[in-house]
Order: sequence, then structure tokens, then C-alpha cells
Amino acid sequence: MSVQETPEGSFPSPTHSTWAENLYEAIFNTCVAEGFAPVPRQAVLEGLAPALGRGEAKRVIERRRGNRFLRATAYHIEQRDTDGALLVLKVELHGAATLPWVINDRTRSAWLHPSAENQERLEELVDQQRLVAAWTVGVERAKAARRALASTATSAEKDAAVAAVEIAEGELARARRELEACEQALGKRRPLPVVRAVTEDGAPLAALTTEEVRAEVAAEVQRYAVEMLRRRARQRPYDLVESLVQEGQRDSTVVVLQRTPVIDPDGSPRYVWRGQQATGANRADARLETFGVSALQLLTGVPQALLRLPGEEENRRMVVRGLGEILRRISALLNAEYADPDRDPEGRAQRAVRIAQVPARVVVGAKKPERLEESLRQLNVHEHLRGQLDYEDMDRSLGLWSTLVKAYQAEGLLGELLAQEVAQGRVAVGELDEDAIADALVGARALDALEVLLSPGDEVIPMTLRDVAIRCATVMLFPPVPPRPENLAPRAPMPTGRYWPVVRAALQEASWSQENGPRAKRRTEIWAAVVAQHFLRPGPLAAAEGLFGKPEVQFGVRPDARSLASLLTACRQGDAAAWETLVRRHLVPGMISGAEPFVTPNEGSFKSADRKGVRRAPSNAVQSLVNAYTDPPQGVTRELLLAFAEAVLRAPDSAAGDGLVPGTFWAPDPLGDPREGVLADKEWFDNLFPLTSFRKGERQKPPADDATGAKDEGSGGDTVELEEEIPEGPLARMTRLRAELASAVSSNTESVAAVAEQIGQLLAIIEDAVRAREDACAPEEPAEVQKLYVKDFGKIKEEAAKIAPLLDAATLAVMSL
Repeated sequence: MSVQETPEGSFPSPTHSTWAENLYEAIFNTCVAEGFAPVPRQAVLEGLAPALGRGEAKRVIERRRGNRFLRATAYHIEQRDTDGALLVLKVELHGAATLPWVINDRTRSAWLHPSAENQERLEELVDQQRLVAAWTVGVERAKAARRALASTATSAEKDAAVAAVEIAEGELARARRELEACEQALGKRRPLPVVRAVTEDGAPLAALTTEEVRAEVAAEVQRYAVEMLRRRARQRPYDLVESLVQEGQRDSTVVVLQRTPVIDPDGSPRYVWRGQQATGANRADARLETFGVSALQLLTGVPQALLRLPGEEENRRMVVRGLGEILRRISALLNAEYADPDRDPEGRAQRAVRIAQVPARVVVGAKKPERLEESLRQLNVHEHLRGQLDYEDMDRSLGLWSTLVKAYQAEGLLGELLAQEVAQGRVAVGELDEDAIADALVGARALDALEVLLSPGDEVIPMTLRDVAIRCATVMLFPPVPPRPENLAPRAPMPTGRYWPVVRAALQEASWSQENGPRAKRRTEIWAAVVAQHFLRPGPLAAAEGLFGKPEVQFGVRPDARSLASLLTACRQGDAAAWETLVRRHLVPGMISGAEPFVTPNEGSFKSADRKGVRRAPSNAVQSLVNAYTDPPQGVTRELLLAFAEAVLRAPDSAAGDGLVPGTFWAPDPLGDPREGVLADKEWFDNLFPLTSFRKGERQKPPADDATGAKDEGSGGDTVELEEEIPEGPLARMTRLRAELASAVSSNTESVAAVAEQIGQLLAIIEDAVRAREDACAPEEPAEVQKLYVKDFGKIKEEAAKIAPLLDAATLAVMSL
């Protein structure tokens, strides 16, 4: 490395090592005095001090009682008096010193859960990327060798050169096909890296670390994160790079120091300390673009050819890795360029001068380092939810979900709710690791943390973990509300229990007594976004429209105590309620987000000629599958239904078969056996389970067993059956009918909507028939036939006319309820 002095100018040089040690001493002493855990020493020496602007280390330090401390004006405490409190240092950093943080809530839907299986697939994808790159170079070399052949070359030499090109191109094509297969295995996404607090001598500190991975894998994760960030940033109504070039960066962003342990190609381990932009990730990427380096280069190393100093020989094999050396070289080159009076007005130095140093709030202390990542994630969520940029619907819903999970934690109710409603009292609240479960639910770690919530006898496999995660999301978004007390005054506020107020506050909803339609739609969208993250191919949010209604919002959803295996067994034994629970609470996610979705949005964009199946409301598709158990259409048997249910549950984890892509399966026949050659897709589903206009019966509720989910043997004694039915009392009858009313209203709403939809389809058929007749220049139907149709339509109108008076009467009657 060159040791020449950096030219003075606007671009700062790295902090001297003596001042770096002084800075760590000041940070450590200040954190101890304030009661915070400090950052590790190496984080300051390798990640923070090299990135500081000119004179910043000296500016923020003062001496008191013979020791060094941070000046009172140089730091402040965010989220004071909470477990997530952070001590942040207010400084100016080199404009090219920080990376966009991978964990960004605006791009959360672009990431997979960090399971071991997904990490293995990522490793395979990176290996395949290297193979494609190698064969790309091989093809270029083979073509260059063919072009370099002299005109006097023999025919054998020419044939050999042509054959070498063909072999290389064939290998490249094969490698690209295998790379596409690796991409498909990941659903064209990447697993989100697991981030935890750094631990030294058994004590957690105020910095983050990822799991150890190969350097190529770390680079691919960083590259993908920037690609997704830029894709979301296209919604910005102005050019962020040009804005920073012209105006600089005015607002201060939050930076966290993070360690990335990597294994180099030679097998040697290495720690990479970098500042990560917990907020302002787009601005960090735009600054790096202006300085002419990429985020993955800043992480794993910048080629020396890009940062070659004057008088230094170019070495194509040299990579500059240390943050201090990278920034020193950047500053030296740009200061020299900026000092030239004839500099290019569009050159890097001129464009980067206003962002040579940028304001930042660097996290140097944490009240509870174990919650550091969660605190920073919430800062990121809050900035985006309250910001000016539009969210994509999926990411907005995931941001709200993250806020809701944190709200349950803050109230101390997360473990209680899941232990009581999901685990059905099988585990005590104290046995749950709430932090690990919360991270798993928001996608920050693998779902293995939910193993404790599984039903007894359930295997710990992706299918069961995914199912229990969906149960958790359902009960947290639609928490149970206790029934109205009998002695409650008519105008007294409804006691909604402990959980409903948490959801209301986190999602900023109106009171319980207000109209529930809008909040049902909003909560359903959040549920759909959360559930979609457990699948490789997430379905659109609109595909879940109408699956949860006002009753679910107002009174909640109580998960069934039975496991998947128990529900399937009950369905085989003829339990219709178990089938409805299985469909509505366990099959629907896979039917929306499968490789071949069976439930799609009821939108006009799906009317193209090549779409599969018919356009229908999602609730109609689900209801038709529910009805098929008790009123099966032609060709449908219970064996077929159960085979279909088991295939949907297994599909996300199924490998490719003969003629099948991963995640798909052959349609079952009436005996439940797969019909090879007949793909189970939406067209097959809609043909087998057509549009229904049947009145939907009352949705079955799970059995109200005791807290353990099982009956207490010996506590109830023997039972007897009387000769006559016990008459129902007026109070009991009133309570039952009131409970049935909400379901009946919802049922009639969907039934009328289905009728309206069918009449709309009738009109479309008539209009298509008229256009077809005109195109064919055919004569009109005889007047007698037309009159018959008109007569039939009149009968339909007569039946429809009966609805409005009945609804008017119902409206008057409900006023006396």
C-alpha cells in the first residue's frame, strides 16, 4: 500500500489511531456513566473512527476528572426510559463510509425467512453464479482464440477452435439453466440474514453481528439488498442522486456498527466492521454511487484499479479491504481532482463535494443490547410509515405487522396470548422466549423458535412450523373478545378484554363500537402479507379480500386446539366443522400463495384470454370448497377432498416431479389417487368447485375445551339422555339468536353479492352473443324466443324486487334489537 500523505481538501482523511483510542475511551466512560452497554472496541477502531470527518474525534471528546468523556452536546438518548433506549453520537461521517442496511422494512416482502434450507439454497445459487461467470469468461476466451487464428491455420486447427467455442457456449447455456433453477428454488428472493447483538466475554454490546458466511454469499446478499432498495426507490418523484449532488444531505440519519464475519476464498476467517444505515439507506446508496464505488465493494473489498494512487502500479489482483485505506484513497484522489482548476464540472470530485461529509447519529450505547436490532427496525418502520414516500402495499402491511408485534411485547401480552390461544395452555408463559418468537414472527429469524407452540405429536417440519406461524398471525390480528356481560348497561362501553386495545392502538383504529368494515379489510390485508412471507411465491393481497369480515374483527378468531393431523383425522371421520376449520384457517394460505394458486383476486386484470379459471370472489372459492364436504358437486368425493387438502399443505415443500415444477402436484381422482398428466391448477379447481350462490351457514367455532385443550377425565361424571328435549329459556334463546345474527348478516351479504356477480356474468354472455351475431351477419332470434327470455328476466326482477321491502322491514326491526 502507498504511504504518501493525503492531499488536503474537502474530502476528509481517516482519524489517526491515537484519536481512535481516545474516542473509544470517551464512549466507554460515557456509556458507563449513563447506564448503557457500549460498542466493542474493534467497532470503534475499524468501523467508526476511520469514517469520521475532519476533526470530529477531537470535537466530541472532553476531559473530566482526568478521564475522557463525550461532550454533553455531542450525544443524546433516543427512546429514553424504555428497554430500547439508545445512546447516539452526533457526528459527521465521510460520505462514502456507510452501507445501506439489509434489514429495511420498505423491502421486507422481498426476503425469505432465514431457515437452514433457504441458506443452503443461497449457497448453491452463489456457486452457480460463479460457474456462470467462469463459463462467460471461457466463451470470450474461446472466441478470442478463434479470432486470433492466422489465415494459414490448418483446417484441423480451425475446426478445433470452432468446437471449443461450441463446447464453451453449451456449458454456459447449461450453467445458466441451472442458475435459473436455483433462482426458482428461492422464489427469486433471498433469505434475510439473522442479526444479533455482538457478545464479548459473555456480555452483549451495542453493535450487531451476522452469522459467518462465505465472502461471496455476503456480497450477494448486499447486492440483492441494494437492488431491491433501488427498485422501491423508483417511486420517488425526483432523482435522489442529483438532489444530493446539488443540495447535499441536510438531515441526520441513524447508523449502527455491524460486524460481518466472512470466510475468504482461501478459507481464512475475517471480520468486516462497517457502519450500516438503519435509516437513510437510499441516501447511503446514492452517495456511494456518486463516489463511484458499490456497496458490495465497500463490504468485501474495492479493486485497486478503481483506487490507484498516482505513481502506483496497477495490480489487477489487488483488493483494498480496510475501511480506513479505502476512504483514504478515495479522499486523496478526489482532493487531487478537486484542486485542479481545470477539473471536469461533471467529474466525481465536483459532484461529490457537497456530500464529502454528512451528518449522522451513530449508535454507541444501548440500554438492552439484546433488543438493539428490534429498536433500530422500529426506527426504520416509523420513518417510513410516517414518511412521504409511498409504500408498496405488501411492505406497508409488513411494517404495520412489525409495529403490532412490538406493541404486544411492550404490553407484556405476546407470550400470554400465544400460550393461551395457540398452545391452548399446554405451556406456561414463562417457558416462551418472547424475543425469539417475535423475531421469528416478523421474519428476522427462522421459524424454529415456534417449535414450543406445536401441538403434541406434531413433527418439527416446515409444514407444521408454517402452520403454527399462521395461527399466531391470525389470533394476533383478530384477538378474542369476551362475550358481552349480561348485566352490562345498554349504553355502557363494551369491555373488549386485554388484547383488542393493543391492536387498536398499534393500527390506529376507531373504538370497538364503530363500523368494522374498513378495519376488517385492513386487517385482512396485513394477515395476507404476513402469511405470504411463509411461501416462496407470495400471492397478491387482494386474493384474501373478504376472507375475514366484521364478526372476526369484533369477536376475534379462536384457533382450533387440534393439530393438522388431528383435523385431517376428524375430516376422515365425517366432521364437517373440522373440514371448515381446515379450509378457512389452514388451506387458504397455500391456495393463495402456491406455485399454482387456486384463489386469485376478483379483479378485471385477470380477464385476459390466457388466464386460468374463472373470475370469482376469493370468499366464493373458499365457500365452494367448504360446501363440497356436505354437498359435493359431481365427481367430488371426500377422498378427493382430503387428498387435495394434504397436497396443498405439503406443496410448498415438495420437490419437482416428473413433469412437475416444485410446489405443484397432480390433481387427485375420486379415490384420492393422483391423476398423472392432470395438473391441479385454478382451471381444474374452478371446474370441480364451481361458483356457488348457496347460503353460507354459520361458521363453526372450535370446541370450547378447557385451557389445556383436552377434557379433564373424571371431572364431569357419566351422562344420560332424557326422553324429552329440555326447553330453551327466553334468555338463552335471545343470546343464541344475537350470536347468530352477525353471521347471518355476513352470509346474506355474500349471497346477494354472488347473485349480483352471476347476473353480471349473464349480461356479459348476452352482450358477447350479440357481438358474435353481428360479426357473423346472422339474423336475430325469432321474436317468440326473445319474448321468452324477456319473460324469464321479468321473473328474476320480480324476485329481486322482494329484497328491498324485506330489508326495509329488517332495518326497522333491528332498531328494537
